[in-house]
Amino acid sequence: MTTTELTAANLTQLQQEINRLQRENDDLHIALTTIAEHGDMIESLLNETNVKLRSEILERQRAEAKLQNILSLISREKEDLEIIVETIMQHGDVVDAQWRQKLGETAELLNLDSLTQVSNRRHFDLHLAQQWERAMDSQGAIALILCDIDHFKQFNDFYGHLSGDDCLRRIAKTLSSTLRNPFDLFARYGGEEFGVILPQVSSEAAHQIAKRMQSSLAMLEIPHHHSPTSEFVTMSFGIGRLYPQPGQLPLDLIAQADENLYKAKRQGRNCVFGH
Repeated sequence: MTTTELTAANLTQLQQEINRLQRENDDLHIALTTIAEHGDMIESLLNETNVKLRSEILERQRAEAKLQNILSLISREKEDLEIIVETIMQHGDVVDAQWRQKLGETAELLNLDSLTQVSNRRHFDLHLAQQWERAMDSQGAIALILCDIDHFKQFNDFYGHLSGDDCLRRIAKTLSSTLRNPFDLFARYGGEEFGVILPQVSSEAAHQIAKRMQSSLAMLEIPHHHSPTSEFVTMSFGIGRLYPQPGQLPLDLIAQADENLYKAKRQGRNCVFGH
């Protein structure tokens, strides 16, 4: 190749390199121009992204702290539960006895009349149903005494309701103490009326128990100056007695005792009427 040809080739190569550098220069110029025109927007986007990242980091840190607190609480409760379980295992008999005592006390309260501290109507109904079934099975008799304080409204009107409450308490305590059989039950039936359940007793025994209650009340000598029956508080007694039969209900016994109580009042009160 001649010298002229070499020189021409070099010039062509040099021209190509110049063109390439010119294109890169143009591209760089365009990039710099774009950055200059949109720099504020890019910086804003970068700042916004940075703020979001920091917010996410803080949120994760708070979540981790909450999770740590929950784990710590669960750990403490687990330790407390282990202590309770260990205590129960070591002192199970004592704990069981205490629970049984509390349950017994609760059951007793549910069965007591809050004013007179004798059995309430709820316990009366339950006990009557139980003894009725026993009498059905054994083909025995069951007696019931319903007794009512004579002219109690006049007593309350004259002496006041506090004295009336005290009168009810004294009567309930005295009359309930006359019972002997563990299956007998004395209860406040409602207001100034009381009921006495007497399983497996004869007519004579039921009548004697009612008379004994009447005498015990007379010995209290609770003044009742506005009673047309006596200067002291008196009661009327009605006795019912049945041999439970299929198709009969405890209500039949209650109805019989209630009817005889009404007859005792019609006979002048302060008396016993019935079987």
